Amino acid sequence: MATLLYITCDIRPQEQSCALMLGNEFLEEYLRKNAHVEVQILDLYRDSIQRVDLDVLNCLERIERGENYVPVSNEERNKMSRIWRLADQFSRCDKYVFVTHSLNLWFPAEFKMYIDAICVPDRTYRLSPYGVEGLLSALSKKSLHIHTCPPFAFGQAMDQSVAYLRSVLYFLGVKDQESVCLKGDDPEHGAKKEYAAARRSVLEIANCF
Repeated sequence: MATLLYITCDIRPQEQSCALMLGNEFLEEYLRKNAHVEVQILDLYRDSIQRVDLDVLNCLERIERGENYVPVSNEERNKMSRIWRLADQFSRCDKYVFVTHSLNLWFPAEFKMYIDAICVPDRTYRLSPYGVEGLLSALSKKSLHIHTCPPFAFGQAMDQSVAYLRSVLYFLGVKDQESVCLKGDDPEHGAKKEYAAARRSVLEIANCF
């Protein structure tokens, strides 16, 4: 049975978020045609995501050096168990849907904490004599990123969110990627035509995802 991991990072209620509304429409359409697929849901504002603190960083560095991992304390063991659970969940799933919004030209901190939690040596990547290699490339995984950017410009600066996630996924081995972006996350003040176009895109992707 295929597994889809549905990851959201938008603190607004669904009815106040264009990103979450689009994500929900995608999910409903996708499940209409793929009722057999198992869906696992992560809300990065609701679910506890272990951040990379000094305990976690020291452990990861020992693993990268090839040392046997032995927890120094119960606290370290608990932290690493949460990290490994997220990384293993990510590596097991076949498809990924990310629903996010931009904050100051990037993702909210909760999203970066999640990316750090799934990029784990010997779980989703490994060190080799040729450098760092992602471990997911042989598994034909695919992803969809639904993202809303600010409706206004930050001078000449560009939002980095979509390009960053695309690079991380490609490194891990997720080569089949789709992105749907929309300016503005507020349904009351956003452009109706832009939302309608984004909605058509996510529904089209749902039919072949």
